[in-house]
Amino acid sequence: MRSVASGPAPLHAGSLAADPALRGAAAVGLVTVGVIHALEIQGQLSGTVWLTVGFCLLAAVAPLAGLWLLIQPALPSWALTGLVGLSAAAGYILTRSLAMPGDADDRGNWLEPLGLASLIIELVIVILAVLAIASPRQAADGAAVPSARNATATV
Repeated sequence: MRSVASGPAPLHAGSLAADPALRGAAAVGLVTVGVIHALEIQGQLSGTVWLTVGFCLLAAVAPLAGLWLLIQPALPSWALTGLVGLSAAAGYILTRSLAMPGDADDRGNWLEPLGLASLIIELVIVILAVLAIASPRQAADGAAVPSARNATATV
């Protein structure tokens, strides 16, 4: 029996979350999001501080999340992957939908090329994270571990 203090349970080869192709695609997506936001920092420096800080955080955190996902494909790394993609996409949608304090110029600017490319990648990252988290985990012997929603008692 695993103790709680030993860290997240590793995923086994039969699990979708442990699939190298899925992890690699998500990691490449995260690095790409980080690079896009790093390229856009220069344009944000003359704007509002909160937006510049957000771009800097995404430029740093997204590639680190991708690296963590490659090193340790467990539920926490997939959760961070989804959270990074979701927060970046939400930021883009929010700043294009509403006139934000200090950034009213972006309202309605949905077709900014790097922003649109990043949004598409972020949504793919979120989809991959949801698929990985929702997929049935495999026990060490290869048997599926029942999730909480499928753990109904049978007589």
